[in-house]
Amino acid sequence: MAGLLRPAAQAARYATLAFIALASAALADSLIQSSAALYIAFEPSLFLREAGALVWPIGLAAMTGALLDQPGRPRWMAAAARAMLLALLFVALFLLLRRPLAALLPPLGATLKAALFVACLALAGLLAWRAEVASQWRVATASAVTMLAMYALQPGMTGYLTHLFLPTTAVAQPAGPPSVPPPEPGARRTLVVILDEWDQEVSLREGVFETPVLRDLLSQSFAASHAMPAGTSTLTSVPSMMMGRRLGAIDSGGAGYLIANDGSRFDAGTPTLFTDLQARGHAYAVVGFYHDYCAVVPAPRRCHAEPVRFFPGWQASLARAFRQQRDFDNPYTDFLRQWSGTYARLREAALSAVADPANTVVWLHLNVPHPPIAAPGVTPRTLIEDYRANLAEMSRLLADLRQTVQQAGPASAMILTSDHWLREKEMWAAIYEQQRGPGAGAAGKTNDQHVPFIVWFSDATGAATLDQPISTTALRDLVPALVERRLQSPADVATFFRGRSGDPVTPFKTRSDSAAVH
Repeated sequence: MAGLLRPAAQAARYATLAFIALASAALADSLIQSSAALYIAFEPSLFLREAGALVWPIGLAAMTGALLDQPGRPRWMAAAARAMLLALLFVALFLLLRRPLAALLPPLGATLKAALFVACLALAGLLAWRAEVASQWRVATASAVTMLAMYALQPGMTGYLTHLFLPTTAVAQPAGPPSVPPPEPGARRTLVVILDEWDQEVSLREGVFETPVLRDLLSQSFAASHAMPAGTSTLTSVPSMMMGRRLGAIDSGGAGYLIANDGSRFDAGTPTLFTDLQARGHAYAVVGFYHDYCAVVPAPRRCHAEPVRFFPGWQASLARAFRQQRDFDNPYTDFLRQWSGTYARLREAALSAVADPANTVVWLHLNVPHPPIAAPGVTPRTLIEDYRANLAEMSRLLADLRQTVQQAGPASAMILTSDHWLREKEMWAAIYEQQRGPGAGAAGKTNDQHVPFIVWFSDATGAATLDQPISTTALRDLVPALVERRLQSPADVATFFRGRSGDPVTPFKTRSDSAAVH
C-alpha cells in the first residue's frame, strides 16, 4: 500500500497543475478581457456541463506523473514529464498575462504566437534539465498560484462563482408579483425597439428612409435627425437609456451589475424606466440581446434574454487560445457562430411578446443591423455589404412588428432607435480588412455619431420632424408619457423634446484603435 502512495500523490499533483493550466488558458480571453467581462458572460454553467472535455487531458497528465516521474526511472524520462507539465503552465501563464499586457505586445500573428509557444517549451525544457527537482516544483507551484490569484482578484469573481451553481437566466418568463396593480384602463400599448448599431448617416446614404416600409412608418411618426445615443457601446448605452442619464465609463462588473468610474451602480435595484412602469402598474415584457435583461429588469411579465456567449465551453475556448490570433478569432469566431441563430430566436420572441395584448409595454433589443450579416449560413463579406443586407432584414422586421402590434389591439405607439452608431472607425474597419482584405472594412462613415429616432403612432394622421439635438436617454420619460396618453401625436412628441433641457447631447470622444468588445 505504501508503494502506491507516491504514484498516487504524483498523479494528483500532475492532475491538479494540469487542470489549473488548462482552465487558465481556456478562460484567459473571456474572464480577463475587460473589467465588465463577468457582467456580459452570464452562462458559466456551460463549463460545468462540458466538464468531460477536460477528463482525458487531465487523466493523461496524471498517468504521466504516476508512471514516468518516479524514483528509479531514467533521469531523462522524469525530466521530460516535468518539462511537458512546466511547458503547459508557462503557455497558460503567457496566455493569461497577454490580456493585461496587450497594449505592450504586437498583434499575435501565427508566426509570432508559435515563436512564443516555442520559447515557453524551451524554457520548460531548460529548467527541467538543469534545475534541481525541488526548484522545478517551486516554479510550477508559483505559476499555478499566480494564475489562481489573477482570477481570484478579478472584480465580481465571487458572484460569478456563485452563479456557477444557479440555473441559467438566458431565457426566462417569470410572472409579475401579485402586489403589482393591474394596468390603468386606456393605456396606449407602446413598443421600444432598440436596433443595435443602426446608424443615421449610413441609413440616409443607403436610402433606408425611402424604402416603402420606412416611408410608410414616417408618414405617421415623429422623426429626429440629430439624435445622440446614450453611450458609445451596448454595454453603457442600454443602461443609460433605462436610467435616463449617461452611465459613463465602466470600472467593473459582475453577474447582474455594473459599476461606473464615478461609483454609480446599475443593477436590478437601480431606478429605471422599468421600476417606473412597475410603480405605475403597467405590465411589460422584455426581449433583449447582449445584456442579461432577466437579471437586471425587475418583475417583467415576460423576459427573453439572448447573451453573446463569450464563454463557449472548454473545447472551443482551448482551441481558440492555441490557434492563430485574429480579430474574428477573439472573440468573434464564437460571436459569428451564434449570430444568425441569436437573431432568429430574438425575432420569434419579439413577435410573440408583441402579439400578446396583455403586455402594455414591450422592450425589444435586437441584433440587427449590427454586423456581421444576420442571414443564416452566409459568410461575412465586406462591412458595407453585410450592413446593407442587415438593413434590408431590419426593414422586413419592422413591417412584421407593425403588422403584429396592429393586429394585437387598439392604438399603439412604437419607438425606433439605436444604442450607438456604426463603429466602422472604432472597430469594424480593422476587423473586416484583416479578415477579408484591403477595403473590406470601408462603409463610408465620417465621425458622425447620430442614430435614428422615430416615434410612430398607429392612429396618427400626420408627421412631425425635429432638427435640434436630442438624446436617447429621454426614453425613461418618453415611454410613460406615451403609455399614459400624455402625448397623443407626432407633434406632441416634438413639443416634448423642445421643452427638455439638460439631456446629454454632446458627441462622445472615441479612439480609433479601440479594442472594446461590442
